[in-house]
Amino acid sequence: MTVQIRRAELDQMRTLLERHSAVAVIGPPGMGGEEMLATLEADADGPVIRVPIGQAEDARPYAGLEIIFSALRALEPKSFGSVLLDSRLRMDSGEDTTAVLNIADEVTRRIGSLDLEHTTLAIVPDADAMDRSSQLVLGHLLRRIAGSRLRFAVSTGELSPSSLLAGVPSVALKRASDRQMTALADRLTGGRIAAGVAATVVRTASGRPSALHGMIERLPRNQMEGDQALDLPLRVGSDAAGMVKAAMGGLSEGAEGLLSLMSLAPLSPRPAVLVNSHDSLEWFAELESRGLVERDGAYSRCSQELIRAIRHGQSNADSRLSGHMLLARRCEGIYPELQHWHRSFFEATDETPLTLIDDARRLVEQGMVWAGAEFAERAMALGPETEGASSLLNDLAERLIDRGQISFALRYLDYAARSGSVKDSLRARALRIWAEFLSHQSVPLRLRNQWSRSEVAEAPMEVAHLQVIIGLCHALRRETAEAQELLETARSLGAHFDKQSRELSVFLGILLECGRGLDGRAIEAFQNLDATDEAAPISLLLLSLGLMLTENYDSALATLDCLDDGEGRGEAWDVQSLCMRAEIAIRRGDIGLAIALIDRCASAVDVEQAIRRDRLLLLRCWSLLAQGRASDAEGVECELTAHAMASQNRSLLAELNALQGNYLLRVGLPAEAVRHLHRCEELASNELNPNIIRYEPDLIEALLAIGRREHAGMLVQVLHGKVEKAPSRWAALALERSRFLLLPTDDGLAAMGRLLGSWRPEDSQFEKGVTLLVMVRKLAESGATAAAVERSRLAVGVFREVGSELLAAAVRLEPTEPPAQPARNTLLDVLTPDEREVVGLVSEGLKNREIASQIFVSLRTVELRLTSVYRKLEVSSRTELIARLAREPELPVA
Repeated sequence: MTVQIRRAELDQMRTLLERHSAVAVIGPPGMGGEEMLATLEADADGPVIRVPIGQAEDARPYAGLEIIFSALRALEPKSFGSVLLDSRLRMDSGEDTTAVLNIADEVTRRIGSLDLEHTTLAIVPDADAMDRSSQLVLGHLLRRIAGSRLRFAVSTGELSPSSLLAGVPSVALKRASDRQMTALADRLTGGRIAAGVAATVVRTASGRPSALHGMIERLPRNQMEGDQALDLPLRVGSDAAGMVKAAMGGLSEGAEGLLSLMSLAPLSPRPAVLVNSHDSLEWFAELESRGLVERDGAYSRCSQELIRAIRHGQSNADSRLSGHMLLARRCEGIYPELQHWHRSFFEATDETPLTLIDDARRLVEQGMVWAGAEFAERAMALGPETEGASSLLNDLAERLIDRGQISFALRYLDYAARSGSVKDSLRARALRIWAEFLSHQSVPLRLRNQWSRSEVAEAPMEVAHLQVIIGLCHALRRETAEAQELLETARSLGAHFDKQSRELSVFLGILLECGRGLDGRAIEAFQNLDATDEAAPISLLLLSLGLMLTENYDSALATLDCLDDGEGRGEAWDVQSLCMRAEIAIRRGDIGLAIALIDRCASAVDVEQAIRRDRLLLLRCWSLLAQGRASDAEGVECELTAHAMASQNRSLLAELNALQGNYLLRVGLPAEAVRHLHRCEELASNELNPNIIRYEPDLIEALLAIGRREHAGMLVQVLHGKVEKAPSRWAALALERSRFLLLPTDDGLAAMGRLLGSWRPEDSQFEKGVTLLVMVRKLAESGATAAAVERSRLAVGVFREVGSELLAAAVRLEPTEPPAQPARNTLLDVLTPDEREVVGLVSEGLKNREIASQIFVSLRTVELRLTSVYRKLEVSSRTELIARLAREPELPVA
């Protein structure tokens, strides 16, 4: 079971056994060490000897070693049944280290002299439970037996550097990550476990795979599949106590009683639990010093949910009931939420479930998410069908979404969706779509099936809100046509908008206008922002995004400040704000700041339950490529591609290809860049604003670098048309640079000089560096070496100033000689430039339809040009053409 998530550690153990003949697996109980030893035993090719080390093997010197000898006598009776050695063990007190080491040398020598026919594996579990002298001998042996056919695999708890077994070739088992544990829970249940239940089981297991396995075995099927509320804390079984024995062993009686009292609730107010008692304060200090409890403001909780679950399970029903009654009295009038919690166990009423759900919402708003979830589970266990619960569950789910706890939000939305209220059901549907978008960036495929005519008639306000939410998801995926259609559909019901829907529709409309390069309403909305007026976080996010797309960067950042300053916003908004700040830095050309912000994203975001994984992955990929770490970026690129394919997000794939093309162009691989940029062009064919993905200037430059001048010229015209329809300062500068690349050298250099002279302080310095870099290449090609050197130094300074060390290092201070022109192939001299262009694309393996798309001509035109080529070159097919081209060296492409 555990081996499913310990494959890497198991492979490492096998390698160490092969290389050193000994390995120790180190980790506290429940981490999977015993299962890994069992796997080694099951996979062994030769004999296996398991040494039974008991709990009392530290009672006298060499007791553990005698048991090892007893087990090994099956291999060699003479070596390990020696009367002389046995008498030395009985006579030695184990206190003289020199004497112990002499025995250790003797044991090591005997092991080394064994003449075994087959490789034999000796397994010693709990080796650190042996007496001190046995551990010293065993450690001495294991560090020295490399090459022996007798191999030892031992398990221990956590070892200090001064441990007698330290230095043995070992594999340390760390706590399994939440992602690994969730995947394990999914495998153990065949995918039947509900997401919220899995999150609870994983949290309770505290990184111990064995504990997770035990809990799932004891979980009723209806609870596991999410059909029934969970009984919290979860049942972990008596065997789990050994997993925390080291932490809980030796507690005073008073500290144990206090821990039992605190285990009755997900959090405990210290004044109510301690009641200013000197003894209680000492007991609490004892628990805190052992790491068993932790503080959270006026509250405290068990530091590990596994410890709480074990302690709760060890208490009997009577003691738990008396504890609830005691704490209910102490919390009365001071901590109402906790009073409601404890009273629910001995005096529940019909109103108790509603009260607990409302308490859960308040706790989540205060950031105590897991306590809120447990309150909700208690409420659902008491009365899942209570009238009015669905509306409160929707409120709770909305707060959980803000906190990034998508799995629990979806769990309670499932309950709310079962309501007989059409309004509550529609609201749950809208919240679910938003939650799944934040988590997976998916959108409903069949929009019209998201509402019915009867629902429109009965609950028009909720239907309008649902339509706006779906439109919002499309807009954030940059699917503007779908977003615009849904917004207009929702506006047809606009008379029924509530305040939230009306505000959201306004700001969604502003974002869509900004996507077309129109920033008038966005600037007006920003100017009307009132710090005293509580704007919805999604409205602020949309306004900031629109301002960013129209290059109003300072206003966009100020809007994000308003978003960040809002109280109780939650992690979901923090993540999106941080991602947007990083994207603003990229667009402004502040490369160093962007990389730093993306690093903050990586460290601050819960990777197990990431919000907007699409933006996080894209930014991470950009950061790695900007630092020249292309090999590190490969894994992120694969993950991003898989994510985009799973969510059917063409825009995300287009952005990835734009990043890859830009990187390849800047490192001097224009032909490879063209392939990625052409892919971006195909995926973003519906995007009419060049300032959104920003790939056209790179494609023009890459095409010119590989000699496809005519195609580049046509793209310049296309870009010009886009810039006229969606004005952008960045796009205008990039368009001018692209035009100058097409001019004759002298004219182009003069024009670039004028362009650089017109650069404004607010314009991107990074783009200025790129323009200087293009100018350097032009100067080098014309033979103006001194001028090229001067401009290259300026470019280096600009790139270093903005934090782009990759491009600063790539700029050559001493331009090389202009590249030698390839020898003309007289075979192609008979062709026109248009025909040579088609021939070049054929040689790249493109089909006729692909060629037509790339050079912006009809399919019939491509066919006519190829027919002319066949006639002039005296070939009759595409295959013959490619074969003849292959015989001609260095074919230039016009």
